[in-house]
Amino acid sequence: MAPRDIEYLLPQLLSFPPHPPPPLPLSDQVYDKEIKTLRLVLNEIPGNALTGGVPNGGDLLDILDPSINTLPYLYVLLAHIHAGKQKVIIGESLWQKTSNFLERFDPVQVRYVGVEFRRIILFMRDTALVSNRPIAAVRPIRSAILRLDPSSSCFTSTHLIFVRLCLQASTFRAAKPVIDKDLYEFPSVAKTHPSGQLPCSQHDTSSGFITDQTELSGSLSYRDVLQYFFYGAMVYMALREWNRALLFLEIVLTAPTKSNASQIQVEAYKKWVLANLLARGEVPGALPKTTSPQVAKNVRALGRPYEALGEIFKDGLAKEQDVRRLNAEIHTGHPQWLEDHNLSLVLQVLDAYRQFSIARLELTYAALPLLIVTQRTSRDPEDHAETAQYVAMMISKGQLNAALDKRSQDPQSWILRFATSSTGPQARSEQEQYEELVEQASRTAKLADHVRETDRKLSLSKEYINWMKQAKNESNAPQGEDSSMSSRLPFDEEDIMGDG
Repeated sequence: MAPRDIEYLLPQLLSFPPHPPPPLPLSDQVYDKEIKTLRLVLNEIPGNALTGGVPNGGDLLDILDPSINTLPYLYVLLAHIHAGKQKVIIGESLWQKTSNFLERFDPVQVRYVGVEFRRIILFMRDTALVSNRPIAAVRPIRSAILRLDPSSSCFTSTHLIFVRLCLQASTFRAAKPVIDKDLYEFPSVAKTHPSGQLPCSQHDTSSGFITDQTELSGSLSYRDVLQYFFYGAMVYMALREWNRALLFLEIVLTAPTKSNASQIQVEAYKKWVLANLLARGEVPGALPKTTSPQVAKNVRALGRPYEALGEIFKDGLAKEQDVRRLNAEIHTGHPQWLEDHNLSLVLQVLDAYRQFSIARLELTYAALPLLIVTQRTSRDPEDHAETAQYVAMMISKGQLNAALDKRSQDPQSWILRFATSSTGPQARSEQEQYEELVEQASRTAKLADHVRETDRKLSLSKEYINWMKQAKNESNAPQGEDSSMSSRLPFDEEDIMGDG
């Protein structure tokens, strides 16, 4: 197809959406028809026509607005990328325009060009990695995820790309706006929406438009899901947000499987043991109840050194022992921790042992001299100033609900006084307790909404309807026939996703 004259091409690129917007918004049916027509037109335009110059200099990217002309802008970007006339340099024109697109695109229009949209994501990722600057792609890809789906409640292949980039760039806090949002759904595999809605329609949840048909996510495997939560747990551990890290690790450990534990689950168990020591000062006696017995058996067998470390930690606290036995165990297992890339976490266990040793004193004493605290918990039983500084740090971080009674300039004379739950630095006002209850109620209501939506989608699915028909026939079967439906459920409980 010969290159088209810009005066002929531009009106087609600007034909949709109508701008300024009409007084009455387009109906879903009209919007769907017109944007699909525009997509067909764009697919017919050769790349060299899209990358050509415009009168007075520049190119089409200088004329189009990514927030309005999302589809044409996206196609022109891809044409420039595929032309590959020069190496893309982070910070220069094409990179900046691509980053600007991911910050400003129309999230409804993008629902019709899922494949092309993901190519832009991959371009940003690959360029950043080739340039050895993964951090450069973190913000634009994060913006893309949250602009497409502000709830970030439907898992996509871009989620995995993003969290891996954050780890590679060691920019852990930048991951939180995405990983802090709970995932409730996977892309829908239905050929049509159960209620007949179009991609541009208003959907109750993002899985209504993030589907196999819109292709806003690449194909997902069982391994992809485990990797996302495993990497997310690593981010939370780097931020010392232990409870959230434990949640993510437990999702990995309790993932359904028909075979032995995967390598990811084994590594998750090792980190789960360490995270429990760091967060709670002990390792639970058993894995979460929903863990497959075979998985539990496998991970425990392969995680023996970590369990031994946890037992020494727990036993030492109970017997008020000093840190020497724990230190010896850590030294003995050094090659193992190093091989597993867990050495930094294991070294934090030493400090956690001291923290929990101090915190456990509250179980016995209402107050005691700092002199005794030093003798029981410090590596140097004569360094009272260091103990005073360490205790003050614990109090300031909310790790200890207590106060130091400073009777003189000499820390040796100070008294550590423990507070009750209603007093001291950790005491919460009624307003704070109320706000916490409101937040918890909001989370519960959101979860209930997702459960209701999932139930609704299930009730409209072909598999469920067929199962209900079969159940009705069985209920009418003559007495004596096997009417058990447990083996005829529409879904295999362990086959939620293919075990990859």
